[in-house]
Amino acid sequence: MADDSKQAESSKVIIPDYATDEKKKDGFVRVIVAVKNLKTSRQMKGLKFIKKADNADVTVDFEERSFCLTVTGKTKGELKGKQFKLHIKKLPKEISSNMSYYEVDADRVLLFLCKAENSSWYPELDSGLETEEEEAE
Repeated sequence: MADDSKQAESSKVIIPDYATDEKKKDGFVRVIVAVKNLKTSRQMKGLKFIKKADNADVTVDFEERSFCLTVTGKTKGELKGKQFKLHIKKLPKEISSNMSYYEVDADRVLLFLCKAENSSWYPELDSGLETEEEEAE
């Protein structure tokens, strides 16, 4: 996992650790984002159960070459007053933002970035993704 888990100096925004792979689902890059103490419950949607965050609000904005994940703790529980944010400002290649999606799991959020072209993102994935924070340094 990329070692980005730290508290931003000027605010209470936490930059979470993450890992990437493209072996789980063909045509997608999976980004696994660690969010300690994230709790989930199962909810019926159509004919299947999906997991949803219980103690936080999760939003993801997918763009052609970037994404921004924000997990904001609700008013009570372990995530109260905490905000996790992972802003990847430049992906190695383009994604199809309308086909990309996320899933919530205990202690993590899984992002599935739909590749615009079905070609490998290695070796770029090995060096990590370019975050908003890296530009400020």
